[in-house]
Amino acid sequence: MAPKTNKNIQLASNILLIVLTILCVVGLLKASYALAAGLAWGWFFSGSHQLPLGSWASLLLKVAIVLLGFTLPFGELVTNAGDSFWLTVMVIASAIILGLLLGKLFKLDKHQTWLISSGTAICGGSAIAAVGSSIKANHQQMVVSLAIVFLLNAVALFVYPAVGHWLELSQQQFGIWAALGIHDTSSVVGAAAEYGKEALEIATTAKLARALWIIPVALVASFAVSSGKFKLTIPLFIVFFLLASSIGSFINLEAFAEYIQPAAKNLFALSLLWMGTSLNKQAIKTIPVKAMMLGVILWIVLSIATLALVLYW
Repeated sequence: MAPKTNKNIQLASNILLIVLTILCVVGLLKASYALAAGLAWGWFFSGSHQLPLGSWASLLLKVAIVLLGFTLPFGELVTNAGDSFWLTVMVIASAIILGLLLGKLFKLDKHQTWLISSGTAICGGSAIAAVGSSIKANHQQMVVSLAIVFLLNAVALFVYPAVGHWLELSQQQFGIWAALGIHDTSSVVGAAAEYGKEALEIATTAKLARALWIIPVALVASFAVSSGKFKLTIPLFIVFFLLASSIGSFINLEAFAEYIQPAAKNLFALSLLWMGTSLNKQAIKTIPVKAMMLGVILWIVLSIATLALVLYW
């Protein structure tokens, strides 16, 4: 009976995942709820499929960002990125310095400290992957860092819009705050999309400008932790995003904007759903208490500090 029961559970879980995927595609499941559904599915049904949904989710996210680029004029991108440039530099530098100091206080491994600090300061999983490659972090250190960042991303997706509405932040204020305070691009876009169209445009631009700092931070980390060898990782999807924005600036795509933007939002929701399924009980149980404390403290400080900057800058 046990094998048959397991097969029935596997079938039911896969059907549920298909239904959730369809709801995302047609726009009936918002980004935050999609992530929550994915996390719940991953917790209860991890191992029910052999598909590389995490990798597909990453690809979907990049496609959605490039699609959104067609609706954002290049001139506006440059202006928005320029407006938040020094703020971004200050936030990234402060977050990494604070993370390294807290890592020493908690007596954490240097590799783990750099991964969590860079993931919080720049752009979550992408920064962790780039910095991890440069400092030759092991698999366990990568898994722990990704799990911490992903859990905090999930919290941010619900907390940031709620706080934004409570404080009556403007679209511009929320867009900048989300771009500076939330780790992953997926959660930044998801939170901003729920807040409003203008917030989404500002958050996407500022976040991608922040993501470009992966390269210099990975370079610094490689010399600080390892032998000084550096592996260059260029986020190509940002290049395609800029190209799409340039094309959209020269070709009038207003007639298609009403289709492109909803399609991009639906892809964001789907990517979050699939990302959620990849985080299971085993990954969460591997998180050391001190590493989790570093991630939580660093993220809370960053969120409060960036909110204060947005309100009073």
